[in-house]
Amino acid sequence: MYVKTEADAQIRKNGCDIRELYPWDGVVVPPWNSTLCSIRPTESSTPHGHATDETFIFISGEGHVRVGTEERIITPGDVIYIPNGTDHIVTNTSDAEPLKFVSIYWLQPTA
Repeated sequence: MYVKTEADAQIRKNGCDIRELYPWDGVVVPPWNSTLCSIRPTESSTPHGHATDETFIFISGEGHVRVGTEERIITPGDVIYIPNGTDHIVTNTSDAEPLKFVSIYWLQPTA
């Protein structure tokens, strides 16, 4: 059994507190990467895009997401897909609680 705990290393990136879940050095290297992300109360991620496709799975908190020119309110349980190269930003609208989500991202195979 391999375990990562809350005490494992976190970094600040793109305006989020993140903890890398996969790849897991010395354990497994799947065809995708993932992080546990947290946005502090009243803060937003930095607007950015990636060369990878990305999915967010919201697990707690409240906020809104902008992907390209589309915006929507998000709640726990919502899942959002972001095509590669699309700018996006996540905003925590709570004054007290963090907004937490899992990010899963991968490169699309080339034809």
